[in-house]
Amino acid sequence: MENMGIQQLGFFLDSEIYVIPEELHLLVDLGKDSTLSSENPLISMVSEPGLEETEEQEFSLEFEGGFEKGVLIGFEGNELYEVHKDLLFKILGAVGCSLKDIALTNSIHIESVSMDSILALGPSKIILFGLFHHDIMSKKINNYEIRQEDGVEYLFADDLGQISENVALKKSLWTALQILFNITKK
Repeated sequence: MENMGIQQLGFFLDSEIYVIPEELHLLVDLGKDSTLSSENPLISMVSEPGLEETEEQEFSLEFEGGFEKGVLIGFEGNELYEVHKDLLFKILGAVGCSLKDIALTNSIHIESVSMDSILALGPSKIILFGLFHHDIMSKKINNYEIRQEDGVEYLFADDLGQISENVALKKSLWTALQILFNITKK
């Protein structure tokens, strides 16, 4: 069996064979063996110089808004209920922001891009409402605690649905936003 070529092995192997990158050089060395046919597409493909792995395609983050002030806001779920959207825009108005100043996106869009894609936008502040299955959660200390790293300020809060129903959470959010946006009580 050790002396069999790929064609002979193909007679009794009924499933695909996968080559791991670490063993690719072994297959290339086998391709130089005269017992293997140079017409074999697998050998010719592996032996071709300049064959490179395709890199994972990088996607850009989809969002709504003008992002003029560099504030990225993410919310858990696919879309905001009208009551939660009203609450969010009241909060934004209180800190001097509107839709033209922010990038508003959902957890599905955030989870579909890399951390590098998010940082490539150049946000100065990132505010996330709810839970996200993304590397960005590694920046979280506790809800309503601001963390600054590499010129970006991060604020994590509860889901907008929970905040809308709980006065204590609204107060915690407002306190954190006052610090984040340098709002002083007059």
